Amino acid sequence: MNPALFQTQFSLLDWIIVAVYLVIVGIAGVLVNTYISNVKDYMIGGASTGLALNTASYIGTELGLVTIMYASIEAFTRGFSYLMVPLLALIAGLFLGKTGFVISRLREMKLVTIPEYYEQRFGRNIRVISAIMMALAGILNMGLFPKMGATFITYATGLATTPDAETLVNIVMTGLIVLVVVYTVFGGMVAVIVTDYLQFVILSISLLLGLGWMLTSDGLDWGNLVKTIVENKGVAGFNPVHTDSYGWSYIIWMLVVYMTVGFTWGPSASRALTAENPKVARQTHLLASPGQFIRLAIPAMFAFGAFTWFVGHEEFRSYFFPAGIAATAAHTAEAMPIFLGKLLPTGLLGIMVAGLLAAFMSTHDSYFLSWASVISRDIISPFRKKATTDQQEIRIARIAVIAIGVFLMVWGLWYKLPDSVWTYMAITGNIYLTGATATMIGGLYWKKASRAGALAALLGGLVSLVGIFPETLQHIAPWLTIGVLGLGNYVLCMVLMVVFSLWFPDNSAKNS
Repeated sequence: MNPALFQTQFSLLDWIIVAVYLVIVGIAGVLVNTYISNVKDYMIGGASTGLALNTASYIGTELGLVTIMYASIEAFTRGFSYLMVPLLALIAGLFLGKTGFVISRLREMKLVTIPEYYEQRFGRNIRVISAIMMALAGILNMGLFPKMGATFITYATGLATTPDAETLVNIVMTGLIVLVVVYTVFGGMVAVIVTDYLQFVILSISLLLGLGWMLTSDGLDWGNLVKTIVENKGVAGFNPVHTDSYGWSYIIWMLVVYMTVGFTWGPSASRALTAENPKVARQTHLLASPGQFIRLAIPAMFAFGAFTWFVGHEEFRSYFFPAGIAATAAHTAEAMPIFLGKLLPTGLLGIMVAGLLAAFMSTHDSYFLSWASVISRDIISPFRKKATTDQQEIRIARIAVIAIGVFLMVWGLWYKLPDSVWTYMAITGNIYLTGATATMIGGLYWKKASRAGALAALLGGLVSLVGIFPETLQHIAPWLTIGVLGLGNYVLCMVLMVVFSLWFPDNSAKNS
């Protein structure tokens, strides 16, 4: 394909906007570094965040550039059926916010990291094992974050006009990783919360402006978007349980994933720990639930616009739909960035890219800090003979951030992008989520939950590792869909928790 077709309206003014915004965010992060006096400040912002800031920070962390990318990829491929996924996220947020299920009890325990719960309930060994599982799943889960961010930057700004766009994506990815590692090492959670708030405001405004611009453009009104998807995707483009769409097992799995992410997944669950009290922890999820829908629905709208636009342009049709429009699309990660780069005017495009680049940073620093804190506080520190000082713990966490950055660089260069980035993220998260869900619910609400049950449940999550390589899974067990694997692993871990707890009870079970 002619590289000139990848030219966008990104100009020098847009680059200036991006540079100025990054400088402002960087200065804010450096300035708040003076408020870090101990490990609690560095890792959870002092556990004193109010409702408004905690909610904005939570949405800001979840509204990452990788979120925009995977949502647009799914919507470009699945059509309106994809909107079932953000609806499930909304339902899960409302449930957690109304009931305080698990999250309120976690905040009452005054934890710094989630694995500390495992030690209080099941002992130090379970804490370490849970931390290893969490870090393994978490670092693999964010393995595609940098590649997605680099793909967006490369194609939205028109840099892809170079003949070797793939190499350029890898160079941009490396630069982004270095930028975020440096920022996270010096800023800590205080910087994350403050910059998440800034990013939340800027990105919300730019996304809404961009959406308004798209819907008022020729041929991209709501009616035409629906008509195009009806004509080219049929019933499967609107019915998520259709045989050619997600199916029931996948939909149920997604509901369970969103329910459990809020109280088990480090970056998400940490917002319960940063809240100033259990009530704020619960209300954070309640107020953030509409944002959970919006953060996934808006990029889906851009994907519908991209699909409609590319279907109507002959020169792009063969690139994105080489086997026909009704067949599986190609180059789906590039679709939304190219579309926005060609649609939005200079200035607005710069604000959008700046906001999304900041979103990239905010998600990465939250994830970096979450997994580094787990490595430092829950894996390394328990094995030290002498108690670790706050400064030593922060130093270990910073070294862990650098190590994670190196891994992400290698993984991003080596691992081939799957057809569904979101499915990759969900299945890698399953490695920890499944066992953690059984262990947390069992430990908090069932007096007979034992150490053996917790260990069995946590290790049971390793079954999801086979889903990282879908082609191999399809070859070994073609009947085993990702939805069945993901949901089945939750059931397996629950069964393991119950069976092993009854089979090997603790000598003196602790009350929840």
